[in-house]
Amino acid sequence: MDKRARVGFWLSLALLLVCLVYTLTVIAGMATYGRSPIRDPILAVMEVLTVLSGPLLVAVMVVIHGMATGRRRRFASLALVAAIIMVVLTTLVHGLALTMERGDSFSVFVWPSRLYALELLAWDLFLGISLLAASQAVAGPGDRLLRPALLISGLLCLAGIAGPLSGQMAFQRLGMLGYGVGLPVVSLLLARFFWRQARPDSV
Repeated sequence: MDKRARVGFWLSLALLLVCLVYTLTVIAGMATYGRSPIRDPILAVMEVLTVLSGPLLVAVMVVIHGMATGRRRRFASLALVAAIIMVVLTTLVHGLALTMERGDSFSVFVWPSRLYALELLAWDLFLGISLLAASQAVAGPGDRLLRPALLISGLLCLAGIAGPLSGQMAFQRLGMLGYGVGLPVVSLLLARFFWRQARPDSV
């Protein structure tokens, strides 16, 4: 098995696992707090999972970059740079959030706030750019579903920017679909892609 593809396979599965645990945590938070902002300890778990997901995404993009050739390598470079910027921003946000004094009403996810603005910049703009670029960087066995999934997820993330820009945060739900639903799907398809890259004759 090709070493890069094997590493990409396991990294993608790890990213998928973190995404699924995050989704379950959000569901638990919504069930607990209803329409109110999610608070600690569930909020703290969400923030830790967010911080964990960032390096995994960057590592996956490193593998994609290493496997890309020709013009696709330029897109892979863009995907990697955008992912790194996204991780720096979201780690800053959640690092501050986890270490600041936290009261009962503390929440990163209340608009408007500077931390939330940085978070949306990370996950809507830069994740969207990264996923769009990655859709043009992958090629080979297993990319038939992966490329459109990356494209759609990236576009949904970018569409989420309309929320803070317009002041109508309902539009930001498009971004939530991009990284809340699209990213786990992309992670699963990436694992399939790397597996087939390593074993091109497999079904």
